[in-house]
Amino acid sequence: MESQLNLTNDYKASRIISSCPIFGRIHNNPNYGKVYYQTNEDLHYPYSDIDFYEKDVLSVLSSGDHVFTARFLEAAKVDAFDINKLTLYYFYLRLWSIKYRRELFPDILGEDKSWLESLLKEVKPKSEREKIVLSFFQRHFKDRTNLKNFFFEQDTQLPGRTTYRDVSELMNHTETNFNFYNIDLFKNQFIENQYDIILLSNILEWSHEEEKTKQALENLANLTRKDGIVVCARLIKSTDLAKEADIFKPYFEQENFGKAYVYHRK
Repeated sequence: MESQLNLTNDYKASRIISSCPIFGRIHNNPNYGKVYYQTNEDLHYPYSDIDFYEKDVLSVLSSGDHVFTARFLEAAKVDAFDINKLTLYYFYLRLWSIKYRRELFPDILGEDKSWLESLLKEVKPKSEREKIVLSFFQRHFKDRTNLKNFFFEQDTQLPGRTTYRDVSELMNHTETNFNFYNIDLFKNQFIENQYDIILLSNILEWSHEEEKTKQALENLANLTRKDGIVVCARLIKSTDLAKEADIFKPYFEQENFGKAYVYHRK
């Protein structure tokens, strides 16, 4: 799988975002935006009631907690996607934090930058993509970037709940070799892989148009194996779920899972 990263462009975009706390996204470029430091969802339910064992999973990347949850619940393979390319950089920082420092989250929100410096010295890249990510953060450290502005404001985000309890439970789940797709589900996509489980997080409710919802349906149908499921977390309930279920009906059956909706592939 190609790295899908461009160090020069990605670094420039992240510098713009980190230069001002009010920039949530690069104007007219959806590939770059602020990142969630941690999930604000309840990932214990319904994920703990879903059988991930030996399943192939495609998860939204976001803060990384969805991917770690699927790994912790013993999925066979966990690939990731996100429209925001910067989520991949942050995910590696979390992987390194867990692997080398035994800390669940990277300690980069404060003024002390010694943590980041010592962490980057410990990283031993195993792929071209990991080398690019390492260079990305080395440049930021050298240029004294205020990485706190790399993230959405933490005091406005309520922390969520995860299935794993502490970092010790993720020590065996720091695999760096996985597919990452920088995609928009509302646009036509060509991905050959198919999955047993797809994890979405507040994505479908942003369609706002029936045609975009139909395109998302086609993408999800192509990505999901027969009898697979799509789990849609819902923090924002602005969608007409009955209408959405009707659009999905040719391929999926909708099931209410509390704050999430599960679509079962026919």
